[in-house]
Amino acid sequence: MSSTFTLTLAGRTYVVTVNGDSVLVDGRPFSVRVDRDRVLVDGVPYEVQIEGDRAVVGGIAHGLRVEGLGDHKTADRKESAPRATAGEGAVTAIMPGKIIRLLVGLGDEVSEGDVICLLEAMKMENELRAPKTGTIEALYVQPGQDVEMGSVLAEIK
Repeated sequence: MSSTFTLTLAGRTYVVTVNGDSVLVDGRPFSVRVDRDRVLVDGVPYEVQIEGDRAVVGGIAHGLRVEGLGDHKTADRKESAPRATAGEGAVTAIMPGKIIRLLVGLGDEVSEGDVICLLEAMKMENELRAPKTGTIEALYVQPGQDVEMGSVLAEIK
């Protein structure tokens, strides 16, 4: 039995059709298999965690929205514990690191997907994006500050 749904990941929408281990993404075929907390796509492993409206792939968080699957629940799906107590507008650290730049200020209007700040971790710059459209209500960090994974960095109302 196959199912078709839309998946919006990091602001881009895809049409996905799943039939067993065969997956079509926008008409392009992939072989997909889930192995514990890894997903094998055409034999290439990716570490994936789903955290509410975010997918963390290889340590990088992306906004996630799935539509068209209904209220299906999977019994063997491992639920992740929340990393921070924060509302849906929270921008959180995807891994431990150092804030190297803020791209917004208090009261700024942002759109979903806008870059809020840059986090340096493992010698890489990671763009942390707004999870929703709104106004920057609070900023809890400044450039040069070290943060832990899951730390709330900003709030969007």
